[in-house]
Amino acid sequence: MARLKTLAEAGRAAGRTVCLLGRAMKKMVTAANEAGVLVGFPPTVAPEMAADVPRKNLMLIVTGSQGERRAASAQLSRGKYLGLQMKEGDMFLFSSKTIPGNERGVLKIVNAYSEMGVDVVDDSTGRYHVSGHANRPDLERVHDIMRPKMLLPMHGEHRHLRAHAMLAEAKGIASEVVTNGMMMDLTGDMPEVAEYIETGRLYLDGNVLVGAMDGVIRDRIRMALNGHVLITIIVDENDEPLGDAWAEIMGLSPKGKSGKALSDLIEEDLAEFLAKVDDRVLKNDDKMDEAVRRIVRQVCMEEIGKKPEVTVVVSRLLAD
Repeated sequence: MARLKTLAEAGRAAGRTVCLLGRAMKKMVTAANEAGVLVGFPPTVAPEMAADVPRKNLMLIVTGSQGERRAASAQLSRGKYLGLQMKEGDMFLFSSKTIPGNERGVLKIVNAYSEMGVDVVDDSTGRYHVSGHANRPDLERVHDIMRPKMLLPMHGEHRHLRAHAMLAEAKGIASEVVTNGMMMDLTGDMPEVAEYIETGRLYLDGNVLVGAMDGVIRDRIRMALNGHVLITIIVDENDEPLGDAWAEIMGLSPKGKSGKALSDLIEEDLAEFLAKVDDRVLKNDDKMDEAVRRIVRQVCMEEIGKKPEVTVVVSRLLAD
């Protein structure tokens, strides 16, 4: 809040009308005012009024310094937002440092503004950023005000959590560094680990929750990137191939560099394979799967430069 107030005061001192953009920004300011934390905040105007203010006299304070897709800064980079639009000659300041992992989202916004002709100033200058995170004296002050019996540090890298826990313990406060999956028992005098539970990301796939590491999403991504080939082979009662193999391709170019149909080329190579395949391979589904998969990927790599996902279906007819 101190940083926000400083920005607004600087804007007013420069003769600019200040407008706050973003629901999170408005909620934060409203809550701070109601709690008495924010005193003497400069007057602001609504977005619909800001549209009538000359550009040289307007300052927008917006949400989305970490590249959040739905925040005001990202929406402005895509065009109009609440009647306001960035134009060539405007300047956009990031009063923040990019958190590791958010680089792609931030860079997308920076490039979008650059294409508009907007001058962007970010943390690369190192001249004006002030951290909004509490430092050691701030944390000590919070401890003195709250006087907790126990403290579980939250937010930050592990080294930050550990340093906070050590700070609390130095003041006689029972503390524990808690990581994902740790269930804590806080009923005693000391925080204790009650149990560990499995954690991780979950995706809602249709109406079913699947784990990020279950392979479902990974397989779908691989099929989307590499395409898919379905091979069907029928083996008769005597363990002999019945006819030729069938190939169905999905998500791949129908023709390769030779100009021939990709499915025909795959079927031709598989026909040669089935004509001379060893009985030990033909009778073993796993060996058949491996051999057919290798042939299909080799043909696709030579023709279209891709190694698709391959599903091999071997249907065996049973003797009466």
